[in-house]
Amino acid sequence: MKDTVDLHSPDFLRAPDDGLALLRSQGQLVRMKLPIIGNAWVTTDFDTARALLTDAESFVRNPANAGGKSLEENYWWFPRFIHPLFRNVTLMDGEDLSRLRRLVIGAFSSRGIEAMKPAIERLTDKLIDDLPTDREVDLVENFNRRLPMLVICELLGIPEEDRPKISRWMEPLGRVSSPLTVFKALPGLYKSNKYFRADFDEVRRTGRPGLIKELVEIRDGKDKLSDDELLAMVTAIFIGGFDTTTHLIGNCFMTLLQDRALADRLQADPAQVPLFIEEVLRFHSPVMFTNMFHATKTVELGGRTLERGDRVVPLLIGANRDPNKFDGATEFKADRKPNKHLDFGIGVHMCLGTQLARAEATVAVNRMFARYPDIHLTRPADQVPMLKRIGLRGVAQMPVKVKA
Repeated sequence: MKDTVDLHSPDFLRAPDDGLALLRSQGQLVRMKLPIIGNAWVTTDFDTARALLTDAESFVRNPANAGGKSLEENYWWFPRFIHPLFRNVTLMDGEDLSRLRRLVIGAFSSRGIEAMKPAIERLTDKLIDDLPTDREVDLVENFNRRLPMLVICELLGIPEEDRPKISRWMEPLGRVSSPLTVFKALPGLYKSNKYFRADFDEVRRTGRPGLIKELVEIRDGKDKLSDDELLAMVTAIFIGGFDTTTHLIGNCFMTLLQDRALADRLQADPAQVPLFIEEVLRFHSPVMFTNMFHATKTVELGGRTLERGDRVVPLLIGANRDPNKFDGATEFKADRKPNKHLDFGIGVHMCLGTQLARAEATVAVNRMFARYPDIHLTRPADQVPMLKRIGLRGVAQMPVKVKA
């Protein structure tokens, strides 16, 4: 039996290169058992991951499009209020996917990332102002998690008085690591579903500004989003825009807290921050792997023959640290260019919120280290606990003092 690698072990999460090398030695596709997902083929290199992500004809997200049961049928035992969420943009294919992306892409771009930056800066400054300066503070709980949640609420146009409860309801989705934690997240998800369904009518009545208004008013000829589709889209925005950005920001901070000279250079030349963030995305891979795909037919991938219905997961951290793609792949190079990593995906399922995540990380880095140049970890970096979260890579806590 081949040696196995536990992608969620603390040892792998802290230092993944030996494990990734072992996986690559076993082939471009290896068989693994992943938490919740179960047994699946997993890519180990850049070219195979890219081939999988860009072949929308041979690989689909919805198992019903590959001869299997739909997600609603597979998870029939979930409460009924969950079922519309299975039909969100991240889990659709073909014309269904194209239709949803066509209907929402204008709403995303019409608001504009530049137009969001003042709000991101305002929210960032408020969170920084609220950090205690007389004792240790956990940045994960007090900044990294809060900023993306507040930015999403701002983007959607959720009233400020409702944002604390929306955050409470949605945050458990960012702690899912096992079937038990899935069920712990359901009460909050039920409350948020009920809130948003009522809010769609409220927005139609009042015209309250925000992305929800734009989504409610979207038209493409006679086509529009149903309330189920609106609910699935808003929930997908929270899930996709909150958890991953939390750990992108966290990985940026952890890198700079261990390299004060780099932090100083970026403060002196903020124009270099975008390159730094791209390298954080590549090297740390806050999204280690994406939702799985299903083969629609007999197909060759990574030197293996897959059959219809076979399940395949693109291991983005393996692609991003592939020595055949990146010079010095195991080294962090803050000014790496070009840097065509895959951490936001590629192809028809590429993340819609890529530029928003980059903008949040840029503002967070610039504002935090400008305000608190003496910020430092209160324990050695190798004693900071790693995140236990399926498919994500980051730290579970970040104990710091913002003043000496």
